[in-house]
Amino acid sequence: MSRKNRVNVIGAGVVGLTTGLVLQKNGYKVKIIAEHWPGDLSINYTSPCAGAIFSPHEFFDERYEKIQNVSYKTLWELSNMNDTGVIRLPNFIFYEKDPHIDVEKLFKGVYHEFHILPKNELPKNVDYGISFTTVTIDVPIYLRWLLNQFTSAGGVTQKAHLNHLNDADEPNVDFVINCTGINARNFGGVDDDKVFPTRGQIVVVSAPHIKFAKSLQEEDGTYTYIIPRECGEVILGGTMDVNNYDTTPDPKTAESILNRCIKLCPELTQDKDLSSVHILRHVVGLRPSRKGGIRLETEVRRNSVGKDVIICHNYGHHSYGYIMSWGSAIEALELIKSVKSQKEARL
Repeated sequence: MSRKNRVNVIGAGVVGLTTGLVLQKNGYKVKIIAEHWPGDLSINYTSPCAGAIFSPHEFFDERYEKIQNVSYKTLWELSNMNDTGVIRLPNFIFYEKDPHIDVEKLFKGVYHEFHILPKNELPKNVDYGISFTTVTIDVPIYLRWLLNQFTSAGGVTQKAHLNHLNDADEPNVDFVINCTGINARNFGGVDDDKVFPTRGQIVVVSAPHIKFAKSLQEEDGTYTYIIPRECGEVILGGTMDVNNYDTTPDPKTAESILNRCIKLCPELTQDKDLSSVHILRHVVGLRPSRKGGIRLETEVRRNSVGKDVIICHNYGHHSYGYIMSWGSAIEALELIKSVKSQKEARL
């Protein structure tokens, strides 16, 4: 019997954990190497900061659309299971001005209970709106669930700070999967100057009575959203600050977020004033954005001792990490299977 191919995954964010789990369950012997793990808080560890709602985005690339749809179907199935932190709820998306996108193509036939909202169901000064049933993810619970699934399937973990791709190239390792996220910009052997941070600030409140998600996209680019979690917390956001590395929550931004969210969702106050909103914490995260989109490809590199190492890159997901995680992981699996077949054919 041939030995299992060994894979080292760099990074334990949602993309790294999902990729490691998919590969481990498909016959590979996987180790995830990362400095930060579920339960840790660091500005260099983006996944715990995410709002994590499945709200589809319009992509002009059929590959992206496929990746997104695979992820939605998987997360929908996970919402049937206990302890995943994934739940279903109604989602209402409003646009201040008609976005003139093909919503029928983007939503209908894939997302459950999709409707274009009639004018009389739209908030004041809103031109267009849709609704459908979506999933939201309680991030701390979900990340721990992914990790537990990975280790239960036989996956191995290593807590370590790596400085270079070569640091993950161990004897008998066949593939290295690069899921370094925002760190890909300065990670040795990658140094991808196309990667940049898009700062996001959110306010987390306790509002277990909110059982639906809402968002509003304004013409000037302002994006307001309300995302409930299974535990009763609600994520209020947000911001999209390109190339902003500031890690400190800004009080004026927090005040703006609260006012925008209460205007969009008056139910937050339960007919009381702003002071009745129970604020739990303020959070800042750096989305791993990348010019040109996700880098999802393989390459062969010769390391310092003359060995050819197969690298699969899977990073640059911007704010789509949870939305794209399962589809990206399966795409990575297909890529390394293809490389493996080509390699075996040459032998």
